[in-house]
Amino acid sequence: MSEDLENELKNMRLELIQRKSDIKLIEEKLEYCQNRLLDIRNEKYDLQKQINEYETLDIKTKLEEAIILKNDFLKQKHRLEITKELLDDSRDEIILLREIIEDFKNLAIFDFIRKKYPESLNQHYIKYEKYSKYEKYSNDNNHK
Repeated sequence: MSEDLENELKNMRLELIQRKSDIKLIEEKLEYCQNRLLDIRNEKYDLQKQINEYETLDIKTKLEEAIILKNDFLKQKHRLEITKELLDDSRDEIILLREIIEDFKNLAIFDFIRKKYPESLNQHYIKYEKYSKYEKYSNDNNHK
């Protein structure tokens, strides 16, 4: 029995050595997997950070484009308002000029010689005196 015990002990030692070797192999695999997992987590974190940066950059770009579009819209709106005002002023001036023309057509020759011009001319001069081109037609009494 002693031989059997020795053989069994020897087998047990071999099995123990094999088990230790298996354990060591499993520990190495575990360490490799843990390192790999850590690398993947770091890579995932870096990728998520890059995605966030790109999304932020994309949002910034869209915001800048929206601001540019808004500014362009406001400029166009302002131009439209100015153009409308100018057109309204021009329309009013055209109406007044037509009235002046009609008044001049109906003006008697003696009134023209006496420099008694139509009242509509004075209205036009007062309203548009910044142009000053009608000054020679004005009555000195009306503009003092």
